[in-house]
Amino acid sequence: MKSFSVLSFVIAALSGAVLASCAPSAYVMQMESRKPSECGLDLAGKSLSVIYLESPDGRDSLFNNRAADALAYGLESDLFDGAEAVKVYNLTKDAAGNYASKDTITQYIMLLDSDVVMILDTPEAGESHTGRSFPVTSKLYVYDSMAGEDDGVTTLQVSTSTASMTDEGRAMNMGSALLKPLRSKWEQEQFTVLYFDGMGSKWIDALLLADDMKWAEAIEKWMDLSRSKNPTVSSCACYDVALGCFMLGQYDLALEWLDSSDAARPLSLNNGLRKRILEKKGGSAATSD
Repeated sequence: MKSFSVLSFVIAALSGAVLASCAPSAYVMQMESRKPSECGLDLAGKSLSVIYLESPDGRDSLFNNRAADALAYGLESDLFDGAEAVKVYNLTKDAAGNYASKDTITQYIMLLDSDVVMILDTPEAGESHTGRSFPVTSKLYVYDSMAGEDDGVTTLQVSTSTASMTDEGRAMNMGSALLKPLRSKWEQEQFTVLYFDGMGSKWIDALLLADDMKWAEAIEKWMDLSRSKNPTVSSCACYDVALGCFMLGQYDLALEWLDSSDAARPLSLNNGLRKRILEKKGGSAATSD
């Protein structure tokens, strides 16, 4: 999630007012939410491995190595804030192997203990029409083991031209081109944080932390507030904890806190957040009732 909100309430007004009501206030955060990529894959929060194939004679080893490295680097920049998180492996291609097969790629899912495995096939070189450069096509097979049983292998294909299979620049461009349909899309969404005026500083402190995207710290304060004997206050704090867990990708825990909110006192916001959580988990809106 990327936050673009600006905290607009005035702290002085909150501290100087005499507020007897126990009704919660709502603060709406404008944020950008990560959505599935152009090719429909949602790779966020999953472990990734890239395998690049090599011809037995090694003629395309350098090319595929550089393409795979560029792909892995791009995935790390997009999904892991640049941290080294995508493992890259090389494998000699078996001429009889079907690397686009779900049965084949599933074996590597288990062997490498990765949620997602990408196999970069050896580049296919065409005939030169200029006497200097020749066309090259690369195929990438992607399987997400977390996407569901009915989802198969996604095949991506890009082409370029090169004068040599040792052209590292062209190879890296191929890797970057394969990355493009895998990049996350971002969509602006609104999320509501609940808080109470005049009921101590923890509510405002937690709200400020949430606005600064420090969800784990905000959750600690909301968890403490959820112990209130006032069912409305407890329910709102449980909802906020659920929202924080959702932002951190802890979807099962978020649902548990929403259940606690419903048990204390059902809130109108709960159904909407529950729907979002289930969509992230791959569930349907129909199961959120």
